[in-house]
Order: sequence, then C-alpha cells, then structure tokens
Amino acid sequence: MSIAQVNGAEVYYEVKGGGPPLLLLPGLGRGTSYFEAIEPVLRKDFKTIVVDPRGIGRSSKSDGLVTAESWADDFAALLGNLGFSAAHILGSSHGGSMAIAMALRHPSVVGSLLLFGAFSELDRFIQLNMDLRIRLAKKLGMGEDMRDFIALWTFGHEFLDSPNADRFLAAQLAAVREHTPERYAAICQSLLHWGRRLPGQENEPLVTSLLGKISCPTLVTCGGRDFWIPAKFSKIIAEGIPGAVYVEMPHCGHIAVREDPVGSAALINDFVDRIGQAEVNSRTIV
Repeated sequence: MSIAQVNGAEVYYEVKGGGPPLLLLPGLGRGTSYFEAIEPVLRKDFKTIVVDPRGIGRSSKSDGLVTAESWADDFAALLGNLGFSAAHILGSSHGGSMAIAMALRHPSVVGSLLLFGAFSELDRFIQLNMDLRIRLAKKLGMGEDMRDFIALWTFGHEFLDSPNADRFLAAQLAAVREHTPERYAAICQSLLHWGRRLPGQENEPLVTSLLGKISCPTLVTCGGRDFWIPAKFSKIIAEGIPGAVYVEMPHCGHIAVREDPVGSAALINDFVDRIGQAEVNSRTIV
C-alpha cells in the first residue's frame, strides 16, 4: 500500500506507467476503482496517479464535510510529496470540482485541466437530486437501492444494456457499501458546497465567476446523453476559462471515462499532444 501523509491525513495513492504525470480525480464518493476502465489505457502514455480522496476508501476516514477545496489542497501537497512539480489533472464529475479547485488554489502544479462531466455551479434539479440521495441513504441504507438510483442517473441506456455494465454495477455497489449513510450525506453536501447550495452560502460567489482566473490549457468534455449533469454545465465552464476546448461525446452518459475509455483516452492524448510540453504554462512536468 502507498500512503502519503498529507495535511494531517493519510491519502492512499497508486502510481503506474511512464511518461508525464497525470493525476486522476474520481467522482462523488469514489476512489481508485472509478478509473479502472481508463487507467490501463492512459498508463501507456502517462505516469498515472490514482487516489482515494480523504474520507474515502483506504484514506483517512472523515464523517464531517470535506470540501472540494480541501481535497484540492491534499492533492497539490501529494504531488509535491511524490516529487512532481506539476501534472496534468483529469477530473470526472465531482472530481472535476477538485481539479478546478486545484487550478484556482494551486495553479503552479496544474499543467493542464482535463474535465469530464464537470460543473462550476448547480441548478435546483441537481440540488433536489442530492437532497433526495441523502434522505434515501438514511431510509434505505447503502445497498442495492442506492446503487441503482445512482446508476440510473450516471449511465446511459445503451451502456446499461452492454456486456460491461454488470462489472461496473458490481463496482458501484462495492463503493456504495463502503459508506455509512452519515458519511455519504457529508459527501453529497460537499457537492452542494461546491455549487454554493448549502444554507449560509447564499451570498458566496459561484465558482463560475472565478473561472476567468484559470490560465492553464483546459479540455472540457461531456456526454451528449448525460441527464445528471447535462452539457450546459460543461459549456458554462468552457465559456468561462480562457482558451478552453469543448468536446461533446454524443454516445456517452455522465461517466464517459467508463462508458468509452478508449475514446476518452484518445481525446486526452490528442489534447496533450496539441498543447505540447512547451506550452503547458511554461512549466516543466517531470
């Protein structure tokens, strides 16, 4: 096991492959298994770094609220502990929140942003969905009912009918069962916090208003069949970050890195090749 002491917590990580470092930040409540489909593809061209965020999996447990900003601080420190001056940062879903937070709070360590199904603000539809998840977790527990509720919002119809679906549903169930209802509620609240939707955040500026401060090369990708975080949220990010490149994957739902790992990896490789090492904000990625 690889454990780093980061900001007073233990953070589990794995490093594989060779090439420029690529930090992979998982979606809501998930750890290293989130990227099990795409990581083997990416390690052919990158040195991949997968993590269990604080409070999840093999990292230090936390029943309280851990914000995307706190996770971003952890991951910036982790890169330093591993000897990387900067890395490409891939964030999927709420992992995209962590990635954006890294670019805003620790710009010197972010070579490029690679965002899949990310968001910089929320609407009432998503807020109600998260509030319902919290109530369901308390009433039904963390089992197949919660797994199925999550799957119906994150995967497309075609993917759930595919031969690969059972494997990922099993992984999703295992991930759900790692959490107590209380811990999962805190994780859901971290997403609402990022969207400035918790009580007391009414006067806080949306992250969208801060996107113009990001200067690193940025790829913004979303699934055309994403009903959970639809394309409009990725378009908001692409319009807010100067020079961002927007790509839609019309055949995918919310988690394109799992539904089409080969296609997602091709987009990442093409983008990194096009920006070139010399253009990554004039920073050296080792």
